[in-house]
Amino acid sequence: MQKILKELEQLGGIHHSCLLKGDLMVASTFPDLLENNLLGACRVAHQIFMAVEGMGCSHREIFIELEENLLVGYFIADETVLALLTDKDVNLALINTSVRSALPRIKRQLIHADIPVLQPAATQKTASGGVNQALAEAELMVLMGELQEGLAEYIGPAAEIVFDDAYDHWKHKHGVHKSKIAELIKALASEIEDKADRTNYLQVAVNRVRAFSAKLSKS
Repeated sequence: MQKILKELEQLGGIHHSCLLKGDLMVASTFPDLLENNLLGACRVAHQIFMAVEGMGCSHREIFIELEENLLVGYFIADETVLALLTDKDVNLALINTSVRSALPRIKRQLIHADIPVLQPAATQKTASGGVNQALAEAELMVLMGELQEGLAEYIGPAAEIVFDDAYDHWKHKHGVHKSKIAELIKALASEIEDKADRTNYLQVAVNRVRAFSAKLSKS
């Protein structure tokens, strides 16, 4: 199944993909951080498909617009949803054709193969509050990536682990709220030993948050 997802991602404009069956993830190419953030949004798409099917309709595609990307969902069969994270200007006609071509292979593997179901690192609630938080995390994912990349400039590869730990602590303590991002930035900056570098990181991070907020206010 991973091979099929990777083949789809060879098309221009597709960054990551995953396959959900019911409330569980069957396969995913999302990095851990993005996987946790977007899993709730993928489940929203799944719930919409289930609701539409329950009304006797046959809608098979859904598009969730994020800050800088699209989350495209395709209903496969038997409560299974394929989700793709794409650029906003992606060639949807080409992607739709490729997905339709891949459907028979996906269905065969779902039916005949003994596919291990991947448990997500953190299970999101499907209640409205959990869904809203998942969407908030998805909206912030680009900014989170920039903060992690900026940290890596000062502490190297360890930034991934440091960021994940700081993010989990921040999320547990404050929830996913844009008004509390300053607390996360301070926690990340504290991991930089050199005072000048720490100050530079804080300045750059604050500017990125301001730019991000400005984009949101215009959208």
